Amino acid sequence: MPELQQPDKHSMDIPHVAAIDLPLNVQNVTKAVDMLGGEELIRASIRESHPLELRLRKDPFHHPIQASSNNSERILVKIKIPKKSLPKNSESLSIQQLLELNSQDKSTPRERIQPVAIIDKTYSFKAMADFQVSTRNNSFVQDFNRVMINHNSINDIKDYIDEHHGWQGYANLSKKYFQNNDHQLIPPPILSSIRFPFDYKYQQNPGTSTVRDIHGEVKVISNQNRQKLHTLLIDYNTPTPQGPLEEIKKNWDKLSNENLSVNSTDFLLLQCIRKLQALFEIKPIWNRKQLYSILPEDMKKFLKHALPYVTYTYKSGPWRFCNIKYGLDVVHDPSYWRSQTEYFRVLGFRKGTSTDESKMIVPPSLQGSSEVVEIPESLLFNGVSLPSVATFQIGDIMDADIISILEDHQNSMDEDFLRNVCDPQDGWINRQTMEVIRRVMRYKLKQLVNEESIDQSKIHKIINTNYTEDKDDEEEVNDIHGDRNGPDELDEDEDEEEEEEDNALY
Repeated sequence: MPELQQPDKHSMDIPHVAAIDLPLNVQNVTKAVDMLGGEELIRASIRESHPLELRLRKDPFHHPIQASSNNSERILVKIKIPKKSLPKNSESLSIQQLLELNSQDKSTPRERIQPVAIIDKTYSFKAMADFQVSTRNNSFVQDFNRVMINHNSINDIKDYIDEHHGWQGYANLSKKYFQNNDHQLIPPPILSSIRFPFDYKYQQNPGTSTVRDIHGEVKVISNQNRQKLHTLLIDYNTPTPQGPLEEIKKNWDKLSNENLSVNSTDFLLLQCIRKLQALFEIKPIWNRKQLYSILPEDMKKFLKHALPYVTYTYKSGPWRFCNIKYGLDVVHDPSYWRSQTEYFRVLGFRKGTSTDESKMIVPPSLQGSSEVVEIPESLLFNGVSLPSVATFQIGDIMDADIISILEDHQNSMDEDFLRNVCDPQDGWINRQTMEVIRRVMRYKLKQLVNEESIDQSKIHKIINTNYTEDKDDEEEVNDIHGDRNGPDELDEDEDEEEEEEDNALY
């Protein structure tokens, strides 16, 4: 085994110094020191940790580059290599390569390595330079620099101030001064506070790609195979669907006839479908948020996939945001007026009590049912606490004023309470009743959002106002509820509709 060479020992009784790493090719040391503020400023920075700044040009209004310091200790080493061992291209080689060549040539003297100092503080200028403003053609700044900053005598300053009338009377400047011209202003001390560049790493979305269609237009398409839900979304005037789409029927035959393993995805989907079938036998029209709160935890994620097997949905109209059992014709049967929905947009709403914290109750529409089904109270409007949803079915409203309005109007209007033909905006309920309900609920929601008390005199005024004859009022109502008919087309998987329902109170 070859004997290891013992390294040379050197005394570390050497000076401690500071180093300045300049982003320059220094050929004139005196000029480089002046760019750093002079020897005194450099000494003060080393001893008292004053900021060290690099000025690239001689201008008092120049924005300097600030140095960052590092207190890690390093050793400054002096290396002497004999000229005889240096090749012709020595300038292109590194120190390590030159040392290796010298060690290979036994005929040349050895190199001499000696530590000369310990660097205990290093200044480096790695920050970005600030935006600069050139004052070369700014006569006002040049005069100010010459007289005020680089003055030769106090008389120069006095004459300069007298020339500008002691900087008084500038409140009476003419309009010409304020035109969009060069105002000869002194540059601000800083323009950008960002010292280091930030890499935003802009790159193409890996989930999309661009293609050209048959017309030559560039389109962005998804690279991911999106699972289609085959949700049956129909227009308001579309005939009532009696069953799901063919794709759903085929998949239902497959799910119901196969021997599925317990806890598999298809098994849980089948269980969720059967649970929904039972719920829609109890109540044929549900809000999806209510269904989500009823389902067991292991079925919740299958709700959106299971609903197309049991229900259809309207794109617009009084039953929007509702899931309706197949074969149920709500547009031609006035008995379903209680299942109509209303939703609102109130500025500043950030959702009230979450469904996890809310008390479980039986909704009013199910209080006479033989099956006990409970949902969180925060999914209903009671006029007292801020709800966690934006959509409310008329028959499930628990607010005392709304219940009283419905009862009074039914008794006073008798047969005129319901329309003969279902209206695309108001549904089966007459316009006067619907406008009173909307305005009372909107007012109360606004007060709840702002945490303000309910003024019963305003409720009384809303109840006693006639909304059937005022055309201006009708235009206002159309503005407030203009989105009742919704977009012409909703996303097939209902994500857009669900997001709009979640944000309807925002």
